[in-house]
Amino acid sequence: MEEISKDVPGYKGLYEITKSGRIFSVKRQRFMTRCNDEYGFHIVKLSKDGKGKNHNVFNLWREVFKDVSEVEFKGAKKAIYR
Repeated sequence: MEEISKDVPGYKGLYEITKSGRIFSVKRQRFMTRCNDEYGFHIVKLSKDGKGKNHNVFNLWREVFKDVSEVEFKGAKKAIYR
């Protein structure tokens, strides 16, 4: 079963976010991961028109999936340093 994903606001056609909180790069056709942890990011740098900007993944997720319970979000809500 494929996971539901939607465009990240302001980055339509560039990045998508899934219902579980994973960020997908449309250009690179892959999920953005860290250290073999598919949900490792709490901050992600998204680029558009040659300019990058940091975003809190949970805040992006909350903006896109307003009516979904927080238990669906599997990512990090704060920094995890290993």
